[in-house]
Amino acid sequence: MTDSTPPETSSEKPGEVLADRAKSAYKWWDNLATINAEDPLLVGAAKILVRAVGILVLLAMSPLILLGFLFAFMAVA
Repeated sequence: MTDSTPPETSSEKPGEVLADRAKSAYKWWDNLATINAEDPLLVGAAKILVRAVGILVLLAMSPLILLGFLFAFMAVA
Protein backbone atom coordinates (compact mmCIF):
# COMPACT_ATOMS: atom_id res chain seq x y z
CA MET A 1 0.00 0.00 0.00
CA THR A 2 1.53 3.30 -1.06
CA ASP A 3 0.79 6.80 0.04
CA SER A 4 -1.00 8.69 -2.75
CA THR A 5 -0.14 12.17 -1.49
CA PRO A 6 2.52 13.92 -3.53
CA PRO A 7 5.72 14.91 -1.76
CA GLU A 8 5.70 18.41 -0.35
CA THR A 9 7.80 20.72 -2.50
CA SER A 10 9.08 24.10 -1.50
CA SER A 11 8.05 26.80 -3.97
CA GLU A 12 10.60 29.24 -2.57
CA LYS A 13 14.11 29.35 -3.91
CA PRO A 14 17.02 28.99 -1.46
CA GLY A 15 17.98 32.63 -2.05
CA GLU A 16 14.48 33.76 -1.09
CA VAL A 17 14.58 31.65 2.07
CA LEU A 18 17.93 33.19 3.02
CA ALA A 19 16.63 36.69 2.29
CA ASP A 20 13.53 36.05 4.44
CA ARG A 21 15.70 34.84 7.32
CA ALA A 22 17.93 37.89 7.02
CA LYS A 23 14.89 40.19 7.03
CA SER A 24 13.42 38.52 10.10
CA ALA A 25 16.76 38.66 11.92
CA TYR A 26 17.11 42.36 11.13
CA LYS A 27 13.55 43.07 12.28
CA TRP A 28 14.24 41.21 15.54
CA TRP A 29 17.43 43.19 16.14
CA ASP A 30 15.77 46.49 15.20
CA ASN A 31 12.86 45.84 17.58
CA LEU A 32 15.36 44.94 20.31
CA ALA A 33 17.35 48.16 19.83
CA THR A 34 14.42 50.55 19.38
CA ILE A 35 14.02 52.92 22.31
CA ASN A 36 10.43 53.28 23.51
CA ALA A 37 9.02 56.14 25.55
CA GLU A 38 8.17 53.87 28.49
CA ASP A 39 11.69 52.38 28.74
CA PRO A 40 13.63 53.22 31.93
CA LEU A 41 16.93 55.07 31.59
CA LEU A 42 19.09 51.94 32.02
CA VAL A 43 17.11 50.01 29.41
CA GLY A 44 17.45 52.93 26.99
CA ALA A 45 21.20 53.03 27.56
CA ALA A 46 21.43 49.27 27.01
CA LYS A 47 19.48 49.62 23.75
CA ILE A 48 21.87 52.34 22.56
CA LEU A 49 24.76 50.01 23.40
CA VAL A 50 23.08 47.14 21.49
CA ARG A 51 22.64 49.40 18.46
CA ALA A 52 26.30 50.53 18.61
CA VAL A 53 27.55 46.94 18.88
CA GLY A 54 25.37 45.97 15.91
CA ILE A 55 26.83 48.77 13.80
CA LEU A 56 30.35 47.72 14.78
CA VAL A 57 29.62 44.11 13.82
CA LEU A 58 28.27 45.20 10.43
CA LEU A 59 31.34 47.38 9.83
CA ALA A 60 33.63 44.51 10.80
CA MET A 61 31.83 42.12 8.45
CA SER A 62 31.79 44.45 5.44
CA PRO A 63 35.42 43.85 4.34
CA LEU A 64 34.84 40.11 4.56
CA ILE A 65 31.69 40.40 2.47
CA LEU A 66 33.50 42.52 -0.12
CA LEU A 67 36.33 39.99 -0.18
CA GLY A 68 33.79 37.20 -0.72
CA PHE A 69 32.28 39.09 -3.66
CA LEU A 70 35.77 39.63 -5.10
CA PHE A 71 36.55 35.90 -4.90
CA ALA A 72 33.16 35.06 -6.42
CA PHE A 73 33.75 37.35 -9.39
CA MET A 74 37.28 35.98 -9.80
CA ALA A 75 35.91 32.42 -9.81
CA VAL A 76 33.35 33.27 -12.49
CA ALA A 77 35.83 35.12 -14.73
